[in-house]
Amino acid sequence: MKKTMLISVVLVMASLCFGTTRRVPSQYSTIGAAMTAAVNGDSILVAPGTYNENVAFSKDGIKLVSESGATVTEIHGTGYVTINAATGCGTDSNSLIQGFKVTGGTGGMDKEGGGLRFWNSHMRVKNNIFTNNTANEGAGVYLERSNAIIESCLIYNNAAMAKKGKDGEKWSDGNGGGVYSFASDSDYDPIIRGNTIITNSANGSGNMSNGGGGIAIIRTGAIIENNYIVGNTAAFGTGGIAIFGQNETHTLTIRNNTIKNNDKIGIEVKMMNASEITVNNNQISGHTQYGMKYTYFTTGTIDATNNWWGAASGPYHATLNPSGTGNAISDTLKSSVRSINFNPWLVDTMQAVETVKPTEPYTLSTCWPNPFVHQTSVKLESKFWTIVSAYVFDITGREVRCIMNNSPKSAGSYNIGWDGKDRYGKQVSPGMYFYKVKVNNTSKTMKVIMIK
Repeated sequence: MKKTMLISVVLVMASLCFGTTRRVPSQYSTIGAAMTAAVNGDSILVAPGTYNENVAFSKDGIKLVSESGATVTEIHGTGYVTINAATGCGTDSNSLIQGFKVTGGTGGMDKEGGGLRFWNSHMRVKNNIFTNNTANEGAGVYLERSNAIIESCLIYNNAAMAKKGKDGEKWSDGNGGGVYSFASDSDYDPIIRGNTIITNSANGSGNMSNGGGGIAIIRTGAIIENNYIVGNTAAFGTGGIAIFGQNETHTLTIRNNTIKNNDKIGIEVKMMNASEITVNNNQISGHTQYGMKYTYFTTGTIDATNNWWGAASGPYHATLNPSGTGNAISDTLKSSVRSINFNPWLVDTMQAVETVKPTEPYTLSTCWPNPFVHQTSVKLESKFWTIVSAYVFDITGREVRCIMNNSPKSAGSYNIGWDGKDRYGKQVSPGMYFYKVKVNNTSKTMKVIMIK
C-alpha cells in the first residue's frame, strides 16, 4: 500500500509542469488562498481531506491536483458552483483539474452548473468524482462555449432541476443532469471521454425541455466516446443523451459508448441539420421507448451504423426492420426523407455476431476460496469508475455485515473480501451465507460456506 501511494505521488508530481507548486494545507489553509497566490502556470497540490469551499479559477494555466485521488480528497461547495472558471482562466488543455470529489454545488447566478461550470474555459478535467450537485442546467458539469476535455470521471447522482419563475411556476428547462454543453453562436467541440455517467436526472417539464439525464448537448458540437452511460432518468425527453440544435451545422461524434437502461430513450436528436452526426460502434439497449429517436425536420441523414441494439435481429423499425427485437429506431418525420441510417447493425455470420455482442466494462469473479476458513473474496476488474456495495446475509435473509456501501472505485483491480465477522467484529458460526456484490446497477449474489 505504501509503495502504491509513493508511486501515485511521484506520478502526480511528474504531471505538474514548470512553475511554483503551492501546497494545501501545509502552505495555504484553503484551495482558494493558494489560487489567489498563484500566478499563471503554477500548480496547486492538495493533500487528502475535505475542503468546505467554492473554488474559482482566477489565473490561466493552473493545475489543481490532489495528492492521493478523488476518494480521499473532497471539495464540498457551500451552494453556488463548487468549481467555477470563466474567460481567461483555463484557455487550453494545459490547465488541469485532477483527483477530487466535487459535491454540494447548487449552480451559479442563473443556476448553471452545480459541480463544475466552465464559461469560455477549455481546461482538462480528469479522474474526478462529481456527485450530489444540483443546478438548473448541467448539475454535474456545465460547459458553455468550451472545448474542455472531460475524461475518466465518475459523474453520478446529480440532478438538474426546473427553475421557478417569479410566481412560482416551473420553467421548461432542467436539462443535463450529468453533463450539459451549450454554445449557440459558434461550434465548439468538447471531448467527453472514458467517463462513468450513471443515475443522474433531468427534471424539467414542458415542450422546451430536452432532458438528457446523462448528457445534454445544446446547439454545439461534441465528441462523446468510450463512456458508460447507464441508468439516467428524465422527467421529459430522454434519459440518455439529448441533442438539440436549430439551423446551425454542428459536428457530433458518438462512438464506442455503452448507452443502456436509461429512462425512455437512449439518444434523442432534435436538429434541423443532421448531416454532421455520426453514431457508431455503441451498445444501445434496454430503453423503454427508443434506442434512438430523431424528432425534427431533416436536411441530412444520421450515420448510425454498426451499433448493437440489444439483439442479433437488430433494432425494431416499423418499415425497415419489423422483425427486429432490439431497441426501436424512430425517424418518422413530417419530411418523407429517411433520417437515420442504422444498417448494418451487425455483420451477418453468427460468429461475428458473438464478436460484436457487448459485454460489461467490468468483470466480477465468484467467491474464492469457497468453502473458506478465515477469508473469502470477490475480484473486481473494471475499465471505468464503478460504484460498489457488498453485503453478507445469513440463510434467513438477515444482514450480517455491510462490507462497503456505494463506494466509488476507479478503474483497476480490487479484491472485495469478507473475514467471516459480523457487523460487531464477532466471528460468525460456520455454515452457509450469501455474499451480495452490487456494481453500478448490476448485482451478483453468491453462496459461500464458512468452515472451521
